[in-house]
Amino acid sequence: MSRRICLFTAHSPLIGGGSANFRSLIENLPGISVDWNYLAPKKASGYEDGYLGLGFMGGRIDDDIWQTWQMLSGKRLPAIDSIVNHLLETDCDAYWIVSHNEGIRIALELVKRQHNRPVHLTINDDWAGAICARSMRYRFMAGLAKRMTIDVLKKVTSFDVTSKGMQDYYKRLSGRIGEISHRYIPSDAIRKLSKPLESNSKQLKVGHIGSVYDKNDFFEFIRLVKQISHQIGLEPEINMWGWHIVPAEIPNELRDHIKLHATLPESEIIPQLAECSFVYSMYPMNRRMRIFSQTSMPTKLSSYVQAGRPIFGHGPADSSLAEFLQTTGTGVLWSTTKAQDGMDMLAKLMELDVSLEHWEFARKRYYGEENVAAMRRIFENN
Repeated sequence: MSRRICLFTAHSPLIGGGSANFRSLIENLPGISVDWNYLAPKKASGYEDGYLGLGFMGGRIDDDIWQTWQMLSGKRLPAIDSIVNHLLETDCDAYWIVSHNEGIRIALELVKRQHNRPVHLTINDDWAGAICARSMRYRFMAGLAKRMTIDVLKKVTSFDVTSKGMQDYYKRLSGRIGEISHRYIPSDAIRKLSKPLESNSKQLKVGHIGSVYDKNDFFEFIRLVKQISHQIGLEPEINMWGWHIVPAEIPNELRDHIKLHATLPESEIIPQLAECSFVYSMYPMNRRMRIFSQTSMPTKLSSYVQAGRPIFGHGPADSSLAEFLQTTGTGVLWSTTKAQDGMDMLAKLMELDVSLEHWEFARKRYYGEENVAAMRRIFENN
């Protein structure tokens, strides 16, 4: 029996790790048809029919703060009403709402305004502990965001989360248990390692995708890479895809070693990552971001697993990043502010033997068939 699902995201279907996650699941759910509705600056090629315009979050600061406060306070907003009314008029069997930005309020409104169709919620980042904690303009709204999160968790038909840490956290908040769901990666996408870590005779190449949470911590890491590279007679080259920084913000002594690249489709980035000596993943060390680091999951890890390069993790010892590296054995973690500890971890990474079996285990454990099965259970049982 075919099921028709109405999906809403406050971002384009073609941009970001979250969109890659959803596409990987949708493509592997035969018999389940998904109509993708979204907010974005412009229409996405192949998804034109689902375009609902530009969201208010992230826009002009005074309008954004005012409307976001109204949204989280439960006030009526024409922008939210317009989206909800459109979704209510959509021919579907169930709703699939992603909590990011406007999504959290839209899920709550769908539950309140109708009871005929199930509402499933996907949460990749906690609103209070991630979205508010990472942004100065939303920081004072964390209490409102937490209250709305608890409210919506208790009222939606079902929800899925991105880590065991998030599952435990929301169980404490709401008393309910969500499914854990990640991106799906087929087994034939895992690259077989073709060279040892130190095989490049001239350069020690490091790869990284996306934003950096703390520039100062990142620059300390680069200084360590520079130091260990010179010790082994190589030149450091740090390749950054999609990091939006003004070169003048990079310290002079590091500028020549950092290469900034435009955001590219994953299919183009993975072969370039596979040419790196190792890859880098950071989670913030400061206490204010602790809920984020404990409950979210770096989406870049799915690309790193496909590239098959050892991972240098940089973040708290109790983070989801630490749990991933410890479980899979695919890298090391620098979890202190001491430079010597970072050097020790770099040296350990240089000696680490990450086999094809490690990558296959990581795929199956985090990005395997169970993710598709979980979403199928959700949509067929609701």
